[in-house]
Amino acid sequence: MGRNRLYRRPYADAFDLIPYPAGWRVSDFVKFSGDDNRSTWEYISQYISQLGEAGSSKSLHIGMFSLSLTGTAFSWFSSLAPNSICSWDELEQKFHDHFYSGDNETKLIDLTSVRQGRDESIHEYFKRFKDIKNRCFNLSLSEKDLVDLALAGLHSSYREKLDGSSFYSINQLQVRAFGQEAKFKKEKDTYKSHRSNTHIVEYDFDSSDDEDKEVYATEFVWPASAKLCSCASLKPTQKSTRGDEVYFRCVQVRSYF
Repeated sequence: MGRNRLYRRPYADAFDLIPYPAGWRVSDFVKFSGDDNRSTWEYISQYISQLGEAGSSKSLHIGMFSLSLTGTAFSWFSSLAPNSICSWDELEQKFHDHFYSGDNETKLIDLTSVRQGRDESIHEYFKRFKDIKNRCFNLSLSEKDLVDLALAGLHSSYREKLDGSSFYSINQLQVRAFGQEAKFKKEKDTYKSHRSNTHIVEYDFDSSDDEDKEVYATEFVWPASAKLCSCASLKPTQKSTRGDEVYFRCVQVRSYF
């Protein structure tokens, strides 16, 4: 066959001459066929992760990419015109343009509506927030905007403590929130260990005023010989028919945090 009939890679030969990190070995890639349900963005993230140390160089991404493809995806790569790829960013964009499907894409409204659940830990909340953020493929937000969104979704008890501070990244905000979570837990445990008749009551997070509050509910017990006294903040909800027990409704509460 004439030379013009030989297969030629879609990128320059120089990309194959770039040295790999010392001791690095070719990975056993989880391959992309083009017929599965994975998004292209998810796959690219997985591919770079599998490159390990070689993933730090965009130029090295190019030469190994075909080894991570199979089926129709490999056929697509093989059909690219010679020297049509000059950089990893260009190859990645062509890959997305050809295989991208927006079925699993989330929108800005999905990210702004993320709220920490009533019993959801800081770790679980930030993991969920980042998972949704990673599926906003076409959303361009600054790190500051992402921090503001993540902060807004925290329980008000954490948000009030962290609001007003400067955070350069979501990870920095997460670390500070971890610290507040540990501090609150320690304070609760210490308080409860000294007051066995005091219990913490949590409001439903999805309340109409969008504020999650925790209050102390204390059990009052009087002996039969004790003289009763009145309290302006407490009103009886029903008359007692069980001896010395009296039931009250609290009309004023103080937030724990």
